[in-house]
Amino acid sequence: MVDRVILGKRGAQSGLFISKPGFDVNVASDDQLLFRTTPGFETLQVVQTARVYLTTGNPVTITVPNLGYYPKVIIQSDWGANAIVSVGSSSHIFHWVDYLSLTSIRLNVEKNNISDTNYSLYVVLREDIASA
Repeated sequence: MVDRVILGKRGAQSGLFISKPGFDVNVASDDQLLFRTTPGFETLQVVQTARVYLTTGNPVTITVPNLGYYPKVIIQSDWGANAIVSVGSSSHIFHWVDYLSLTSIRLNVEKNNISDTNYSLYVVLREDIASA
């Protein structure tokens, strides 16, 4: 069985490294790695996360570090136990983002026939939306 995970030093680099099945993480090429935290392999690295109060017609603008590109953003309603008060027929909830600049992103929500806490969670990922 080969080593598949390193958290620490790998050659001249330090970070988290995970190899694809069957490849030794100590000697694997970049193509044989499933994940690494070093430059050039930023997919799924979290840049920023928070919980925001977000209601229909009242977007929230967040500021993010300048990564040199528009980063991928994931938004989800924060529905904990007993958070949903009511859901009616033809209910829906949509989240979307507007990129105002490389460092300014507007978070939006549209809800129909849903009564909840109005909190949403967002995650900004170190991934260029143009390459997705």
